[in-house]
Amino acid sequence: MLSCPRCGQPIEQTDCYCRRCGKALQPGRGFLFSHTGIILLALVLGPFALPLVWISKIISPLAKWIYTILLLAVGIYFVVVCYHLYLSIQDAASLMLGGGF
Repeated sequence: MLSCPRCGQPIEQTDCYCRRCGKALQPGRGFLFSHTGIILLALVLGPFALPLVWISKIISPLAKWIYTILLLAVGIYFVVVCYHLYLSIQDAASLMLGGGF
């Protein structure tokens, strides 16, 4: 008989979660791999959450592609906004310094 790696409670081979502590027993099936977990991670990590999207065994292939497209679009938008912000700061600095750049 198998036992839970976290709490040591006996588990069956067909169990996806420990019945005592709730630990996911199969990779790609925990909270971070659910829709809610991926959305929360995407808010914090942005496109760096993509590996969890593709490792997940809970999310359908169509949803994985949708998450990928959305996260990449948001990442590209963020880079473009940062670049324009950099250019405007550079212009403002050159005006303040009298064209020193």
